[in-house]
Amino acid sequence: MSGRNTSRGVARGRQRVPLSRIGNEVQRLVTFSKRRTGLFKKASEMSTLCGPEIAMVVFSPSGKAFSFSNPDMNRVLTKYFGEIPNREANIPEHIIRAHQEAKMRAMTSQINVLEAQIDEEKMVDQALREAEKGRPSISDLQLPELQLMKQKMETLLIQVTEKLNMFSILEAQSQAMETRFGANDGPGPSGV
Repeated sequence: MSGRNTSRGVARGRQRVPLSRIGNEVQRLVTFSKRRTGLFKKASEMSTLCGPEIAMVVFSPSGKAFSFSNPDMNRVLTKYFGEIPNREANIPEHIIRAHQEAKMRAMTSQINVLEAQIDEEKMVDQALREAEKGRPSISDLQLPELQLMKQKMETLLIQVTEKLNMFSILEAQSQAMETRFGANDGPGPSGV
């Protein structure tokens, strides 16, 4: 063992990333964009070095399509699927249809989530109406009770405002990511 290694800590090198879904949506979008770019770069390098014909289509978590092909998407897909006798049903239409179906699945999922939230809010509304039946009218409350109610409502307002601000920030970040790492339908690696 040389004397040089004893004075410095031993580097551990690159660590293996556990393969599981990333919980944070922003980190997931960033990782998707970086890995998509890396994937397209590797495909481009392989095409340049070895000369294969390559066609790739990747759909983002939000349903946006990204593609890479060399030399040409139609040429590669025609070679794989064979000639299509009906010229009306050409390859780009299949890609567009697949993209639309993926978007529809995503939108259907969002609709289901929103419907569940609506049902939950209806149940909360019903519970509040039931609880309201046993309470006295606001005009019957004394000053200390009204002040306590005011304080609770102000706290609730602050919490709701903070939550709305958080959602606005997340939405702005998501839109910025989509704008920055938008779809690329041309030949060559995306983002390069």
